[in-house]
Amino acid sequence: MAMGNLPPFEDREAYGGFFPALLQTWVGACFRPTEFFESVGNSQDLTPALLFGVLVGWISVVIGAAWSLVFQAPLIPMMRQEEIAGALMGGVAGLACVGLFGWLPVLLGILISGLIVHLFLMLFGGANQGLTMTLRVISYAYAPQIFSVVPLVGWCIAGVWTLVLVVIGIAAAHRTDTWRAALAVLVPVILCICVVGILYTAIFAAIFGAMRSP
Repeated sequence: MAMGNLPPFEDREAYGGFFPALLQTWVGACFRPTEFFESVGNSQDLTPALLFGVLVGWISVVIGAAWSLVFQAPLIPMMRQEEIAGALMGGVAGLACVGLFGWLPVLLGILISGLIVHLFLMLFGGANQGLTMTLRVISYAYAPQIFSVVPLVGWCIAGVWTLVLVVIGIAAAHRTDTWRAALAVLVPVILCICVVGILYTAIFAAIFGAMRSP
């Protein structure tokens, strides 16, 4: 289906309701990102975008928590009876907690990452729209997070795919150069990696030094 002036999730009646519009939005964001994010730039309504991003992220978190329980199943035969009961109760309680509150870290992640990207976009002269537009892009770019449920490699696929969508989305929705969008997205990521690397190096150096001291 051809993309309209708005993302399908913001024109649900035209796409047959909530779930068909949700699916069409996911497909558009993942597989037709340029066309899709151009439509994202036609509105300043943040609510449906946040709802989409939080919903996709929450589903991914819940499924990931369920997978962790499945992977623990082979350990059950090695447990004592009381340990099995405790593990099952803990697993169910954890899954219920994720189901109830798993949306909150997703929402915070969208808001914080959106603010950081927008600040760097302003720094590189590409913020032709306000913070709301950047948050809309980040929210819809969460679409590939559903792939994070794939064991072992899913988190990598989802992370890289999301970064690519954010770059494409920022360029399309803000009507700015792709290189400005890429710098606004990648520079914070590189800085974070460097900071984490420095911290780990300092920790290992301190541990190694403590082990060598008499």
